[in-house]
Amino acid sequence: MTTDPLSSSAVRGEGGGVLIVAGFHRSGTSAAARLLHQAGAHMGDELVGARLSNPFGHYEDVSVVRLHEALLSDNGRTWQVEDELLPAVAPGRWEEMRTFIISRQKGHPVWGFKDPRVCFFLQAWKHLLPESRVVVVFRHYAEAVASLHRREARLALAGEGPGDLPRRFWQVPALGLRMWLAHNRALLDFATAHPGDVLAVSFDALRAGTPLAAAAEARWGLGLRAVPTFEAVQPGFPPAERPPLRPAPPGLVEDAERVLAALGELAAETGGEGGDGG
Repeated sequence: MTTDPLSSSAVRGEGGGVLIVAGFHRSGTSAAARLLHQAGAHMGDELVGARLSNPFGHYEDVSVVRLHEALLSDNGRTWQVEDELLPAVAPGRWEEMRTFIISRQKGHPVWGFKDPRVCFFLQAWKHLLPESRVVVVFRHYAEAVASLHRREARLALAGEGPGDLPRRFWQVPALGLRMWLAHNRALLDFATAHPGDVLAVSFDALRAGTPLAAAAEARWGLGLRAVPTFEAVQPGFPPAERPPLRPAPPGLVEDAERVLAALGELAAETGGEGGDGG
């Protein structure tokens, strides 16, 4: 990531705090963002609406998604990041990020945003928002990848989605698993750099009713309401599953097991109550 050439004028947040919800696609980030939104963290005025793959809504700020897509494009990438990404951020993009921050700070003592793409831009946001905290949501790689494959299959059959991107999951061996590794490794790197500013929770824990809002409030004292998880997350939805993985190159599944174990340890250390292994 490049150094911000205008760092002396970096925007500093004011108010209760900033919560960023980050995690790989299909890992429960929407449920976590919905829960935190109900607890008092304003997640945006214009949110990506409900779709067949997410009937309760994505809780993604449209402006943030567009900004992250632009940053990925600047770095020659799409949302299908499958390896390490150290993004370059152009001066104009820094200004777009500042403008977004200023627009969101007004009237919202606790605010934030959610987008799976943010996994690769957390350091940039942290530079502009040093008081920001990150809620990391993770899911077993077999579940997350299978869910992603199902969603992309529906898009491909319907002729939706940008170009041929949905079809890449059947053209590039183990693309989904590589993406899972890239996103979650980026999250672990951020957590290592900012251990006090991360709270990790597994998909299984959310599904079981772990009180995420209370855990975030206990960790950071932002002024969140103690909203029970099942007010935002339907119990047992979606059902637990461990579908078989498609054939993967040697060592890739072992790498995923190590990353999954590290995420479980992070959840136990930060108050997210348990891991997602097995």
